[in-house]
Amino acid sequence: MRLKQSDIFWGLNPNTLKAIMATGTRHAFAGGTFVYHRDAPADFIYILMQGEVRLRLGDEGAEVFAIASLGEVFGWSSLIGRERHTLSAFCSQPSTVLKMDQRRLTALIEADPDSSTIFYRQLSRALGNRLLQIYDTVAECGGLDEPPQEGH
Repeated sequence: MRLKQSDIFWGLNPNTLKAIMATGTRHAFAGGTFVYHRDAPADFIYILMQGEVRLRLGDEGAEVFAIASLGEVFGWSSLIGRERHTLSAFCSQPSTVLKMDQRRLTALIEADPDSSTIFYRQLSRALGNRLLQIYDTVAECGGLDEPPQEGH
């Protein structure tokens, strides 16, 4: 898998992208296991390579999002200044992820100012899109009369 398939890495300098790819390690998880638990230290981010990971409000809590597309990033609490994960990541089927140390990733990105700007812009866009998808899910469940409008 190439990280370029992941939206937050789209458009980065090829040398920076190559260095980022070299920092990741593959991890396989059996279906029914957790990649991480809510309140665990948020030291890594993850990229889905195969399978499906569902984000939950704790180990037994409500599901808030499914990571099912190749290249989707999750566990990004560490990239936005949080020390602990706010959700649990549960493998609903056998899954393979690329695990990346947040400190190494941040150092590589910030060493290239152009890539840094692109990366954080893409991260903001991805977070916004995920938030809108969650709003839609809540609205479908009857939690909102209508999804919030952009800018509100």
